[in-house]
This record gives sequence, C-alpha cells and structure tokens, in this order.
Amino acid sequence: MIEVSLCTFSDNFQIFDVTPVENLFILEFMLKAPGDFVKVYLYGLKQCYHPHDSENSLEAFSHALGLEKAVVQNAFQYWSRQGVLSFSEDQEHGLQIQYHNIKDVLYNRGLNTEKDLYKYKDFNHNLQQVFDTRLLTPQEYMRIYDWIETLNLPMEVVLMMIRFYITKMGSKATINYLDKVAESWAKDGINTLQKAEEFIESTDATFKDTCAVLKYLGIHRTPSKAELDLYRKWQQWGYSLNAILAACRETTKIQSPNMGYLDKIVSSLNKLGLHSTQEISQYFKIRDSSQDKIKEVLFQLGCKDVSPTPEHAAMYRHWVEECSLDHSVILLACRQCARKKSHTFEDLDNLLKAWAQNGLTSQDEIRSYLSKRKALDNEIRAVLERAGESRGITPADRRLYKQWLEDWKISFELVLLAAEYSEMAENKLPFINKILSSWHSRGITTLEEARADHEQHLLGKGQETASPAKGLKKQLDFNKFPQRNYSEEELEHLFESFET
Repeated sequence: MIEVSLCTFSDNFQIFDVTPVENLFILEFMLKAPGDFVKVYLYGLKQCYHPHDSENSLEAFSHALGLEKAVVQNAFQYWSRQGVLSFSEDQEHGLQIQYHNIKDVLYNRGLNTEKDLYKYKDFNHNLQQVFDTRLLTPQEYMRIYDWIETLNLPMEVVLMMIRFYITKMGSKATINYLDKVAESWAKDGINTLQKAEEFIESTDATFKDTCAVLKYLGIHRTPSKAELDLYRKWQQWGYSLNAILAACRETTKIQSPNMGYLDKIVSSLNKLGLHSTQEISQYFKIRDSSQDKIKEVLFQLGCKDVSPTPEHAAMYRHWVEECSLDHSVILLACRQCARKKSHTFEDLDNLLKAWAQNGLTSQDEIRSYLSKRKALDNEIRAVLERAGESRGITPADRRLYKQWLEDWKISFELVLLAAEYSEMAENKLPFINKILSSWHSRGITTLEEARADHEQHLLGKGQETASPAKGLKKQLDFNKFPQRNYSEEELEHLFESFET
C-alpha cells in the first residue's frame, strides 16, 4: 500500500509558486557563466522544488529548454566543476544530478579545486609561464578548464590562444575577454594547432592593420573584437589597408570618428564597386570637384532640398567620364526632365544615355544635330507641300523619308515627282511610298524613267498624259525654311523626342 502525505499541493500549485535563487549564486557564479548554462541551472533548480512536475530524462529536459542534449550535459558538468551541484552517471546510463546549498558550498565545503588543479598540473605550469608574474586565482583556473572540458578545446590550443592575446594586449587580455575568444574559437572550429596557427597568422596582420586604422582615427588603444571583425569584413570585400586608410579621410566630417562610422563609408564604397586605393582617391577627388555641379543638377531637376549622395556622385562621374557629356548638356537634360515632371536621377540617367547613344555630348553637337534635322524637316515639308498637304512633321515621317533616301537611294527630285503624282490621293505619304516602292523594285532611278512609267500607267487607265518635256510643277523655295542658331531655351523645346 502506497502511503500518501496528509497535506499536498494542488496540481497547478507549482505554476504560481516561486523558485528561490540565492543572491550568492547570482554574484559569485551566474555573472561569469555562459547564458545557456544559467538557463539549465535555473530550470533544474525549479525541478528540485517541484520534483513531481519534472522531466525524468536528459532528452526531455533538453527539449523543454530548446537546447541540444550535448549543451545541457556540458552545462551540468560545468556547474559540477563549480561545486554547486553533483553530476554523475550510473551503470544504466542514467544521470544523477544533486543540487547543493550555495552557502554550504562557499562557507562549509569550499570549492573542490584541488583535484582539478592536480589533474592539470603540467598545463598549469605552462599556463603560469604564459601569464608570467600575473598570478591566477582558483576561480580563473576553473574558467580556463571549462574551455578544455566544456568547449572541447585542446590544452595546446588554449595555451596558444592565451599566449597570442597576452602578447598583443598585455594586461588588457582579461579572463573575461579570453572567455569570449575561447567561445568564438570553439564556434568557428579552431580546435587544432594547425587551425590555430592559421588563424593567428591572419589575425596578426589583421590586428596590426586595425591598430593602424584606429591610430589614423585618433584612437590610441588596442582594437576590440568587434573592431577586428569589422576589419575582417572589409578584407573579405577586397579592401587593403591603404584602401581603407584612403576611405578614412571621409571620417573628418564628424567630431569623433570611429570604426562604426568608417564601416558606413566602406559599405558605400563597396556598393559603388570602388575597392582599390586609386579608385577611392580618384572618386573623392572627382566628387569634391563636382559636388557643386551635382547640387546644380539637383536644383535644375527640381530637387532643391536633396543633398548629394555617393550614388549621385557615381552617376555624375559616369556621365562625364564614360559618356563624355558636357555639364551644360547635363543641365539641359535636367530641364527637359523637369518639364516632363520627371524629377529622379534615374529618369535623368535614361535620358542622358539616349543622348550619348545619338552622339550628343556637347551643345555644339546638339546644334549640329538640330541643324541637320531642320534641313531634313524642310525637305519633308517640301514633299508634303508638293503633294498638297500642310501639317507638322512626325518621327514616323522622318523614318519613312530616310528609308527612301538612305535605304532605297532615291533622289530628292524623284521623291518630289512622286509627291506631285500623289496630289489627288487622300493619304499622301502612304501613296508616295507606294509609288516609290514600285519604282525602287523595278530599278527606276531617273526623272525620265519615272515620267515614262507614269505615262504608261495613265495610258493603261485611258487618261491623258502630260507633256514629256514638262518639268516639276514649280521650283522649291527653301528660303521659306530658313536655317538659324538656337538659343538655350529653344534647344530645350526642340528636344521633345530623339526618335529619328
């Protein structure tokens, strides 16, 4: 018969109960312990006070905490070495974990470090040589042993790690700092002498370079782990020390420059694809000289309250260097975009690229282009007038006219004759194109051949033919379409389209 206690808690009592944690544990043990190990200790302590609602296996315990089984086992081993609990395993692989009273551990039993100190006798001797005159406390020894037993770092790797950082940092290489380094090494798999040597070799150069960067920034101290990590990131992006020092000149814009501010600068340069010292120096030089011009571009574009950014500078440099565009042409494009209510640098970039593809990179080239287009429009206008039509010139008209003269090699006089024959047609240009297409396919290239073909066509239809000697209906007066020089305002209005 199972005896039942006279008084018991209700089933849900433990949910609203408390688990006492001694301040001595917080001050003497918790502050120095890894975060997951503290979770394990506190959850186990709660189970000691409420054994009927506890997990009965390491697997269930680990699942409840959301931790790997190995992490939980390492945590209990860690607390066992600290003396605050006993951790053992029976023959059937069952775990036995017994928590101790913290006051009893500290004041009655004392920390059981003698066994561990003797176990690592030779290691301790080598360890003290590395620390030289600095004497380690038993608690510090215990924390170093954790790197070996909990983080699974070999003793020779631990010694190499400590020696390297003490050489570089001196007394600033505290146990707390080294504790974080040990965790980082374990996480990164630096657990052999070869891997440690390779890491130290790369870190040694990184350490010196980071110190040089800090010195340039006016910071005279050893770099922190976060600062070293930043420098390694820049190295992975392809930046050399000289390139980073070239980027440092931008940090003069703030009163107290630091690595975080420098990281923003390097990140911007990386986005722009600028990595070498020469590229960075040239970029800053051009940017500084073009800063006022970029402000003028933004103003003309209608972005009066926008400050120039590195992206703006990169675009402007592309227009000037790669597209060979004059600043005056860029401003002309700005006003053209603003008239079309397009106020972004992307819209301006698309327009300028189109101009550059047409070979329009200076105002002289623009005026030459407009002069040629004006002459072309005069010829088209004359053709339309000969056909009895008066209207504006469209891009489609220009394409069709260029096809006749450039692709089919038909003379202007022949086009005028076809226009004269199209005077009675409803759709003038399509009818002219039909006549010229017929002449082109049959190899008719002179006025005489064209007139003869037309008379033959009329005879076939039973119509009266014109006199063969008759010339063109009337002489053209191109003075009706005078050439001229364009003002800057007129240039802007003529650049409505680049369709040709």
